[in-house]
Amino acid sequence: MCSVSVTMAQMSQQKKIDNTVSLGLKGGINTPRMLYYQNEPLSRLPQAWTITPMGGLFIDIPLGSALVFAPEAVYVQRGTDMSYEHRSGAQVHYTMSASYVDLRLPLELRWPISKYFQPFLVVGAEGGVRLFGQIHMDRTAPIEMDETIDVGDANLALIHAGALAGVGVRSMINLGAQEILLKLTVTAHQGLLDSYAAGEKEGTSASLNVNAYQITGSRLPQGLEATLSIGIPLKAREDDACSTFSRDRRWFKSGGRSNLGTWW
Repeated sequence: MCSVSVTMAQMSQQKKIDNTVSLGLKGGINTPRMLYYQNEPLSRLPQAWTITPMGGLFIDIPLGSALVFAPEAVYVQRGTDMSYEHRSGAQVHYTMSASYVDLRLPLELRWPISKYFQPFLVVGAEGGVRLFGQIHMDRTAPIEMDETIDVGDANLALIHAGALAGVGVRSMINLGAQEILLKLTVTAHQGLLDSYAAGEKEGTSASLNVNAYQITGSRLPQGLEATLSIGIPLKAREDDACSTFSRDRRWFKSGGRSNLGTWW
């Protein structure tokens, strides 16, 4: 009878775990790049794979056995790093690195194989605000130059909006008496708003790298992220169904045969 109770309690507890809201931290790495849309000269330039840190807060809200809504607020860097030869023969190195705070609204479709192993697909939308950053450019002779400027409204759009998609795996593990939610996720991010500032396209603000810009088409931020998320369920863990009974059984054993015989 106790084994049946334990099984039913574990099934009930699994259901509660799967549908418990969790709050936590996430962190990882991002590889920022730019997509130069409808701008063939810039789209052909090679971009280096740079790695930058990112991280923030998330809340995990199950919407049943298969769907999870997991909004998050994160710090992330966007930009590009490219080196090329200018038509004059000069070697050019251009970098842009800007910091953002994003609000993201991902939706996860999971396969709850067990509480320890739940692969999932994720899609969502993201919006962000530019905080600060720098643009650096150095060129060799005959157009020698080495200069750094801060990003701002004159050279980078304030608002970012985009979409994300990826894969991951989630697990609920026990750490002592506390249950912990772990998620490993890899996501691709695509900006949907042009990151050129209005002043650049209108010609009211001069571009530092005017020889490289050729401001036509759109400059869309991209990124590839790998992250680890750690969350704590907001509901306290419950004891299993036989924990109280087990304590009673031990008490009666210590009380003598007559008491043990009465129960068994």
